[in-house]
Amino acid sequence: MTNERERRQSNDIILAVEDVTLSFGGVRAITGVSFDIRKGEIRAIIGPNGAGKTSMLNVINGFYFPEEGRITFRGQTRQRMRPHVAASQGIARTFQNVALFKGMTTLDNIMVGRTLKMHKGLFWQIWRHGPALAEEVEHRKVAEEIIDFLEIQHIRKTPVGRLPYGLQKRVELGRALAMEPDLLLLDEPMAGMNLEEKEDMSRFIVDVNNQYGTTIALIEHDIGVVMDLSDRIVVLEYGRKIADGKPEVVKSDQRVIDAYLGVAH
Repeated sequence: MTNERERRQSNDIILAVEDVTLSFGGVRAITGVSFDIRKGEIRAIIGPNGAGKTSMLNVINGFYFPEEGRITFRGQTRQRMRPHVAASQGIARTFQNVALFKGMTTLDNIMVGRTLKMHKGLFWQIWRHGPALAEEVEHRKVAEEIIDFLEIQHIRKTPVGRLPYGLQKRVELGRALAMEPDLLLLDEPMAGMNLEEKEDMSRFIVDVNNQYGTTIALIEHDIGVVMDLSDRIVVLEYGRKIADGKPEVVKSDQRVIDAYLGVAH
């Protein structure tokens, strides 16, 4: 696994977080946090509940605007960005709580991820004829390939609201992959899953990284999963960074041990 990780990584920094601070009212969610994500790696962001992990993903994809600091993505530095702009520039996202269109089928939900790739105007899309139909066929091929990749052919025409939670999480991953992202943000992709579902999702995350070459930022509470999947880990506690490095270094850091054991500071 080590050689494979080294092969897929590059020293190129695809995203840099620099001295980011975020508050809600008088409460500091993030305080002066800096770290980077290298092209091709799986980068974990971990910490106890309330550490600021999801808030950090929300800053990266433009849902929150930091009061201080900046984000540099693919060489472009910014302080403010809207989620749709982040998506158009190559940042895709899954959520802690599944955010799918429950009345739509698996295929249609994944097709939603192709929206930013479609170039025909609304008139053509409504009419679904000529150039628009040809474009839709091409995008549908991509969606079908993702369905095959995630091994969910048997639910392609099933409304996702009828699916068990683990499969809904897989469909949400498929929708994010349909955007062909350079950076994929996964917010607790294994929350609520049983052991078998976690093993499946872990395998798909590694395959996405290897086969698609997608850089991944991962929030996950299962430390065993994090240690197995991640190339590097950044640890937050109460909105501050307390550790950053390779899994074998982070897991032996006394500050990390104290944070997870709830030792008083």
